[in-house]
Amino acid sequence: MNKILLAFLFSTAAAGAGLCVVAARQVPTIRANVFVGPVAVGGLEPEEAAKRIRGWWEGERVKKLNLVCSATKATLPGMTPGQMGVTVDDAGIVAELPRGGMTDSLSGEPERLDVPIKYKPNGANLVPLSTMLKAKIGPPRPAKVRWVGAVETTPETTVLRLDAKAVPDAVIAALEGDRTVDLPVMEGAKRVPDEALAQMKEVVAEYTTTFPASNRPRCSNIKLAASKLNGVILMPGERLSFNGTVGRRTLRAGFKLAGVYKQGKHDVGVGGGICQVSTTMYNAALFANLKIVQRSNHSLPVAYVPLGRDATVDYGSIDFVFENTTKVPIGVVNTYEPGRLTFRILGQKEPGLKVKVVQEGHSSWGRGEQTVYDPSLRPGTRRVIEHGSPGRAVRSYRLVYRNGQLVERQSLGRSSYGGGPRIVAVGPAYRPQPKPTVQPKSPVVVQPPVSSDAGAEVQPIDVAPVEP
Repeated sequence: MNKILLAFLFSTAAAGAGLCVVAARQVPTIRANVFVGPVAVGGLEPEEAAKRIRGWWEGERVKKLNLVCSATKATLPGMTPGQMGVTVDDAGIVAELPRGGMTDSLSGEPERLDVPIKYKPNGANLVPLSTMLKAKIGPPRPAKVRWVGAVETTPETTVLRLDAKAVPDAVIAALEGDRTVDLPVMEGAKRVPDEALAQMKEVVAEYTTTFPASNRPRCSNIKLAASKLNGVILMPGERLSFNGTVGRRTLRAGFKLAGVYKQGKHDVGVGGGICQVSTTMYNAALFANLKIVQRSNHSLPVAYVPLGRDATVDYGSIDFVFENTTKVPIGVVNTYEPGRLTFRILGQKEPGLKVKVVQEGHSSWGRGEQTVYDPSLRPGTRRVIEHGSPGRAVRSYRLVYRNGQLVERQSLGRSSYGGGPRIVAVGPAYRPQPKPTVQPKSPVVVQPPVSSDAGAEVQPIDVAPVEP
C-alpha cells in the first residue's frame, strides 16, 4: 500500500514539473478566433500575427485611392496610401489583441472577435500632392473694383493650399470608408477682406484731361497704360507705383511710337503720351488728399493741366508714387474715351473735407535762338526746327479745408521747366559770282628803217594791235 502511494506521489510531482517547464517555454498567443480586418490572427504568436498583417498590407498599399477636394469641387488622379503618407500600424494592433493559451482548448472556441485595422502616418513627402492640387485649383483671384456709374466690387478668391497635417486622417477615413479621400485645404488670409471691400462706397475725388483723338499712336498708349491702372485697390498704408504697375514701355508690350519731351525738345519715343495718364492720376490723388510720395515735372510745360500740376514718368528713372493715407481701402479706376481720360479715387469721403490746389511765385526767362547748319537746304534758306519756349517756374500748394476752415497748407514743391531755345536750321551762305574780265593784248611796236644820216634820232611808231 505504501509503495503504491509513493509511486502515485512521484508521478504527480513529475507531471507537475513537466507542466512548469512547458509553461516556462511557451510564448503567449493571440486568443483564438480573432480577426484584424480580414486577417485571421487567432492562435498566432504576436510576431507571427504582425507579419501576417504586414503581408496583407503589402497588397493593399499599392491600391490607389480616389482623390477629391470638395472645397473646390476638384477631382484629382488617384494615389496610393503610401504616396499619401499612411501605413498600417501592425505593432500597435498586435499589442492590444487579447491573449489566449492552453485554456482555449479546454473551454472550446470563443466567439469571433473582429478588431479594426489601425493606421499611422509614415512621414511621406506630400509636395507632389500639394503641387498637383495647386495646379488643379488655379491661382487666387484678387478683389476687383470698377466704376459703372456706381461702385461695383467683386470679393477676392483666396489662396487654397493643402493642409498637410490633416492629410493622414483624411486618408485613414478613406481606408476605413469608401476609399475616397476628401483632401483637406487651408484658406489663406485675404489681402482685401470682404468687409473692407464693402467700405468703398463712393467717389472721393476725380479729375479729367483731354487730348487730340486724331493722334492714334498717342491715344493707343494712353488707353493701354490706363487699362493697367484701372481697378487697383490700395489698403491703408499701401502705395501705388506708376512704373511698377504699368511696367516697361516696349513695342512687345503693345506700346507705340509717339511724341515725347526729351531734354527740353520734342522727340519721338515708345510709349509717348503716357505722361498724360500719370498726370491725370496725380491730380485725382491730389484732390483725394492722398500723400504724394514721388512726383517730377516735365522739362517743358504741358497743355492739358495748369503749370505745376503735371507728373512725368520714365521707366527706370522717374516714377510717380502715392500712398493711401486714409483709414479704409481705396480703389483707383479710370474711364477712357477718345480724346478724354478720367481718373477716380473710390473710398469714403471725409465729411466737411475740401481740397484746393493753387500756384504761386510764377517766373519766366528767355532761352534765345540757336542756329544749326543744314547743307541740304538751299543757300540762304532758314527753317525753324524747334519753336522753343521760355523757361518757367512755379510753386504749388495744396490747401485742405475742414468745415470751411483752412486747416493745412501743404507745399507740393517747385516745378521748374527749363524750356528750350528757338532752333533754326540755315543753309549755305549765298555768295554772288564775279563777272569775268578780259585782259587787253600788248601793242606791237614797229621800227622804221634806219636813215643814212648818222646820229639822227629815230622815233618809234605806235601801231594798233591787229584783231584776229
